[in-house]
Amino acid sequence: MIELRNVTVRYGGKLVLDRFSLELPGEGLTALSGPSGCGKTTLLRVLAGLITPEGGTVAGVDPRRTAFLFQEDRLLPWRTAFQHIADVLPRSRRGEAADWLAFAGLEGEGGTYPAALSGGMARRLALARCAALGGDLLLLDEPFAGVDQERTAALLGRLRGLTVPIVLATHQPQVLAACGRIISLDGPPLRCV
Repeated sequence: MIELRNVTVRYGGKLVLDRFSLELPGEGLTALSGPSGCGKTTLLRVLAGLITPEGGTVAGVDPRRTAFLFQEDRLLPWRTAFQHIADVLPRSRRGEAADWLAFAGLEGEGGTYPAALSGGMARRLALARCAALGGDLLLLDEPFAGVDQERTAALLGRLRGLTVPIVLATHQPQVLAACGRIISLDGPPLRCV
């Protein structure tokens, strides 16, 4: 179980989380749903340890054992698709890189640089890199932006096969329908509805 208690975060004078509390399951797919700008990304960043709240506590998550998929793909233009995956794997697991490319439906693209990938392909590569990194928790911010419905469905099936809890922020009804738990949010400040 992951637990936030009375977490407060503000950007300048804007209060984004105001004594916000939430319990998240320690398994399966959990979706955070809400309008743009309500605080979903901030919540994910707090869970990842990327933002230190000015108040409150976060328990049940170790940021050093958490993989985070940003809204931006953050791919390095000088690294191939294969290298992006291999770079996050320990040497003992580098042989898995081709499997993770297949996870994303990118077989045959190992030698391709990001500039030659479509937007959806780049997003799938970023997602595969995050999943390959692994850890005890995956935090995914809009993981299927620009990915068609068929590939989104396939990726959701593959994500469900992972043994770590996954928390993702999304607006997509297809993704919400595939998640075991949906947390509806509004804000700011962020609140459950």
